Amino acid sequence: MVDFDRTKELKIKRANTDWWINSKAIVADNGKTYIGYYTDMGEIHIKEMDAKCSKAPSRDYRLCTLNCTYADEHNAPSVCVLRSGRIIVADNGHKVKAVKYRFTEKPYDISTFCPERYLPYDGAATYVQVYENTVRNELWMFSRVDGCKWVFRCSKDEGETWSEARVFLNTDPGEKFERYVKQNNIYVTPLGETKSLFYFDVRKQDIITDEHHDEQWLFALYGHPYKSMDHTIRSGIFRSDGQLLKCDGTPTDLNLFVDDGKILNLEELDTVYRAPEETAYSSRLLDVSSTLPLRVAYATFHMNTINDPDPNKATYYCATFRDGKWQTSEPICKAGEFLAKGIYDGSQTYLGGMAFYYGVGESGYETEFPEQTFAPTNRIYIARFDGKDRVLESYITKTHGKTYKLEQEIRRIPGETGIKIWRPTVPIHAQDNMPVYWHEGTYTAHTGGWHCDAVMLVEYDD
Repeated sequence: MVDFDRTKELKIKRANTDWWINSKAIVADNGKTYIGYYTDMGEIHIKEMDAKCSKAPSRDYRLCTLNCTYADEHNAPSVCVLRSGRIIVADNGHKVKAVKYRFTEKPYDISTFCPERYLPYDGAATYVQVYENTVRNELWMFSRVDGCKWVFRCSKDEGETWSEARVFLNTDPGEKFERYVKQNNIYVTPLGETKSLFYFDVRKQDIITDEHHDEQWLFALYGHPYKSMDHTIRSGIFRSDGQLLKCDGTPTDLNLFVDDGKILNLEELDTVYRAPEETAYSSRLLDVSSTLPLRVAYATFHMNTINDPDPNKATYYCATFRDGKWQTSEPICKAGEFLAKGIYDGSQTYLGGMAFYYGVGESGYETEFPEQTFAPTNRIYIARFDGKDRVLESYITKTHGKTYKLEQEIRRIPGETGIKIWRPTVPIHAQDNMPVYWHEGTYTAHTGGWHCDAVMLVEYDD
């Protein structure tokens, strides 16, 4: 349990975040934690803090005063701290045909951000994710264009210039959503068709052996819970040279640096989860692991009608890639509720969320794998409604992802207060002093009424 004598609760006031990017927080080589967020007025910020020493000052820098006319959830910033110490923050709105970014002129100094720069796109750019490829000394940028295309860009000079956008995935449905077939009050697409894979969640993973260091980018993608009606979560890997791999390491014929018109062949990707075709089950992708083993967190639920998902059936799962295939855990716990109701664009299927954390040390002896003396701390954070209160908890597996058990209750808020907990986030390279932060407040998606704070418990060393 947390030693509260050494713990202080910290809040970033009016701080919002984004479901669909994973590079929004990072612990840099200087030991500082950098968190990107936006306010309910649409202002983009970066927060610098020290999770080791309570006496170290924190800094907050506002990168722009008004990003859009309301707090568009899609414009949360992506944060990348390079080995050189340069910090790059990129963001985009929901309908702007550009990615906006700034970088620091001095290492680790958020007071030295250059003026805002623009990268143009041929459509509305959303969900930008930026990472450094230290093997090739490049910056990699992934972003969505017009809801159905995913594009890749790279920079060889720390963000000064960028390559042309390379489309590597295009799932344009070629028709309006209203043309979907209605069966038992549920809109579905004809069997065998794929519609608009809106979400592409990517994580950089370090591959370290005795011989060398390499990097890879694990990704998972899936469609909208009812608009695209593709309830299959797929996954693959980009190697550091841009080559697309299946999850077992088998190369495909797609490379991010070869713009020959080839795009992701969805049938070549590994299937993490596929909803039964004869049912109205749907899913939400929630997290992708940043360390080995390969893991994807998601939830399944049942659509009673087109705008009425069943909260009683929303269940959290974790899939682990082992023995050459994705294997789903036993149900971890129930989600308990959806965050927004009465909104007809899919927001009513947003859940509290999950976040992976691997940590330091051992979690205990393996029970089902006796050849493994110790296992890494395979921990996952979950925000949910337990039927009475909103809670944030950690769960842990000692069975290589087959089963998860409750480890610790971190936060509990009485349900009658109306204050919800959602979007637990683990900073890249997180330390045990502050392994996770989360959001508390009221949630009314797409209305500009996001009123919440980022909350964290910090175990200071001093």
